[in-house]
Amino acid sequence: MKRILTIGVMVASMGIAVAQSFESQISDLSLLQNKEVQNELGISEATRDKMNKFAEDFNRRANGAQEEFRKKNPSAQQPSQGLIDQLAKFESDLKKNIFGLLNQKQMKRLSELTLQAAGYPAMMNDIVAKKIGLNAAQLKKLRDEFQKMGTEVQRLQQGAMKPIYDKYGNEKPENEEAAKALQAKVEGEAQAAMAKIQPQLDKMRDGWLAVVKKTVKAIQMNRFEALQGKPFKPSGQ
Repeated sequence: MKRILTIGVMVASMGIAVAQSFESQISDLSLLQNKEVQNELGISEATRDKMNKFAEDFNRRANGAQEEFRKKNPSAQQPSQGLIDQLAKFESDLKKNIFGLLNQKQMKRLSELTLQAAGYPAMMNDIVAKKIGLNAAQLKKLRDEFQKMGTEVQRLQQGAMKPIYDKYGNEKPENEEAAKALQAKVEGEAQAAMAKIQPQLDKMRDGWLAVVKKTVKAIQMNRFEALQGKPFKPSGQ
């Protein structure tokens, strides 16, 4: 459950609907890149080849659109809404094509693995919340408390990293070897800084989990756990 602090972006993206079924609406396409997930779903080599071709087509279209935007807008610091919408359409097409290669049983298992990976934050997704019967007040409570936690996590992490940025931010390595040494030093100090605040992060996580257990009714929790299916344990865990 420690992944709870970094799962927000994924939860937000899970609501992109590419079909009418619950499974295709909430399943995380990126999980299919994992070999163990492919094995769990029983995806054949022939199906993997087809998936790869769809992915290659997506990359070609997305890269082409971004390159065209850069040529037309060389000074742009941010993508235009038009480009964002275009890339979203490409992603929607990719999901539709790849999910179309999976049978109903495989899609169900993929949705279960998605919810297992996301954990309780998945309850904040509109589609999942409706499926398990959360009302508007419950959903608002979960989201408000999660946002508060996220803000505090960001404050702590930025505070922990600031001394490191201040210390090394203006250094200019003379060569590649010096650059690698500097990077290793920064990464080492960053890991130590993050480890130092980990107890505080754990306390925040536990506080949000307490809110979940207090806010979500037992029958709703049972529904959510049923949607997660049989626990998936990758090798080495």
